[in-house]
This record gives sequence, C-alpha cells and structure tokens, in this order.
Amino acid sequence: IKNARSKKTGKKDIIKIEDNIDIDLDVLGFIDPDITVNIIDDGRIIEKKKLTLPVEVTNVVKCKNPRCITSIEQELPQVFRRVTGGSKAVYRCIYCEQEYDPHK
Repeated sequence: IKNARSKKTGKKDIIKIEDNIDIDLDVLGFIDPDITVNIIDDGRIIEKKKLTLPVEVTNVVKCKNPRCITSIEQELPQVFRRVTGGSKAVYRCIYCEQEYDPHK
C-alpha cells in the first residue's frame, strides 16, 4: 500500500507478507534506515523492530569499479561495509574500496 495515512509522518508505505518467511531485514534497513517492521500474529502486533543502516551488505548492490575482482571472479559475493555513520552513511567494496553512496 503506498501513501497510507500515518499519524506520525502523514504518509507511509506498507508491505504485507502473510507467510512466516525468513527475510533479511538488513536489506530493508539499507534501502531506508527509518523503516519500522511490525511482526503481527493473530491480528496483534507482537514485536516492533526499528531498522538501522547495516554495517555490511552482501549481494545487494554491485561494485561499479571495472577493475574490481568481482568483475572478473563473478562467483565472489558483492560485499560492502559501512565506513561512515549517521543517516548519510557511505559504503565501500571490501575488495577494491570503491565507494557506494546509497543516497545518490
């Protein structure tokens, strides 16, 4: 649901997953560190998780450096580590140090 009414922020988006599946919440935190995940069971909220930017993300984004080892060895995982804190975090490839800014 896009642009649902929210008392706190005015508008919010909602993703509903009906089955109990294993989801990498770090990916959601990487996309938007202000996300809150509500775990609902039997129609009641049983847990709220406030997500933050993860320290490391694997196979979420690709390194743009054509000389990076991941361009040649395609079976290697694409791993980026956060190098700055706060909401304007920057990530770097662990192999070549290529910067990835999730805000661009």
